[in-house]
Amino acid sequence: MTLRSVQFALIAALLAASALLWRRDLEARRDFEAGGAQLAELKSALTAEKARADGLSEDLGELRTQLDRTRRLRDEAQNEALRERQAYAERTKEWSRTIAGWEQAVKARDARISEIAARERQLAARLEETAKHAEDAVRRAEEMRRRIEEAEKPAR
Repeated sequence: MTLRSVQFALIAALLAASALLWRRDLEARRDFEAGGAQLAELKSALTAEKARADGLSEDLGELRTQLDRTRRLRDEAQNEALRERQAYAERTKEWSRTIAGWEQAVKARDARISEIAARERQLAARLEETAKHAEDAVRRAEEMRRRIEEAEKPAR
């Protein structure tokens, strides 16, 4: 083999190696571009997911605020209900005392009415007795007047 053929073989080997490297570099560039497109797509998806996560975080914050407000309103309502129950219990006790007082007043009134009715019956009995006495007195007075008149008639 001659120097020229070795040179030619080396040049051919260099060309083949260059072609191989060029082809590998071309594939690597295509992969890099595809990876760049995929990376851009993933970055876009990541941005969208971050935006969604931020929206969900805002929703969660709003839900927590509403939950806190609802809990506060529930606590206020429970406290108000407790105050109302206590006020109702106090009113019930007061009404019970008032009713007991009324019952005592009604019993006292009934006792007074019974006394008055008994007095009224006594007075009615006395009045009836007095009326009988008065009628008897009138009858006796009539009889006396009649006797006096009879006694005066013969004398005339």
